[in-house]
Order: sequence, then C-alpha cells, then structure tokens
Amino acid sequence: MSGILVVDELGTVFSLMRSLDLGVPLWRVTRRSDVEHLDIGIAVLASYEPPDWTMVSKLSEQFTTVIVATRPNHDDACHAVSCGAFGYIEAQLRPEALRRSILGALNGEHAYSRRVLAALIRNGRWLRSADALPLTPRQRQVISLIARGAADKEIAESLGITTATAQKHVTNLLRRLKVPNRAAAVAVMAATSPL
Repeated sequence: MSGILVVDELGTVFSLMRSLDLGVPLWRVTRRSDVEHLDIGIAVLASYEPPDWTMVSKLSEQFTTVIVATRPNHDDACHAVSCGAFGYIEAQLRPEALRRSILGALNGEHAYSRRVLAALIRNGRWLRSADALPLTPRQRQVISLIARGAADKEIAESLGITTATAQKHVTNLLRRLKVPNRAAAVAVMAATSPL
C-alpha cells in the first residue's frame, strides 16, 4: 500500500496528518533524504514560512508533492505550480476538507483551491500551456522527446545525461502523470496542452 512521506522539521504538520486517519502509512523525515525503499504515493512538504522553492522543485522531481502551509499565501500557492507541486493546501482547513484533499492527491487529483485554479486559468498558466499538469522543466523536456519517439538513449544524448538518469526521469514522469507507459503519458499531455 502506498504511503505518504511527510517532510517536516518541526513535526506539527506530521501530527496533523496522523490525526486525519488517512488509512495509509505515514513516514516523517526532517529533510529530503534517500527514501527510495519506501512505497510512497505522495510527499507532503510542511511549510511554516515561505516554502523552500528549491526543495519543492527537487522533491517534485522525485514524488507527487503537496505543500501543506501553516501560513498560506495565495502568491505562494500560484508559484507552487511552476515548481512542479501537485498541490498547495492550507493547514487550517477543516479536518475533513484536509483529509479529502490529501486522499484526492493520492488518487491523482490536484490539491489546489478553486481561487488558485481560477487565477491560473485566468492568467493562461494552467490549461493552455505545458504547465497544464504541474511538471518540472526537465519533465517537460522529457515528455517532448518521448512524444517525438525518442528512446532512453536518445533522451540521454539530447539532454546531456546518462541513460540511467534518463530512465529515472521517464519513470518519475510516468509516476507523476499516473500512467502505465510512454504512450499514455503522451496522450495525457496531448489532451491537456500542446506538446
């Protein structure tokens, strides 16, 4: 069963997550570390101040990542999309609403408020661009190459990385899009934005 990795230095958000009775395992780390042996469905990044955007981007490259903010800020929520976060949730939500948001993210539903989604759509950043699904810049490069029929070796050569790294990027991309293969990934992206 996939669980939730909670990156939380202080432990307050982790305690909140435990109180929600999510029915999945929860693991807490104080900072991003090697957690590849865990079966992680999503990562939750506790944010007590403005988020560490570098950490958000790095964590989002590896896992479907949701920020739980104790001091929510609309601009931060909008910025989270461009960093690849799958959601931005206010810790002050009613417990049942917070529970629904987290479980929804585990099931592939973005966890952004309607206000944030409306702002992104209004500004043309959600549906009409490659940000239709919050992907990292590297993941956008990889999906574009996949759409052109590139194999792992060709992706590696094009991006100046090793084949093993290219394979890891493809695996992370498939996980992010919650699809079983490359063709499905291209179909999802084609349905939501031009490649």
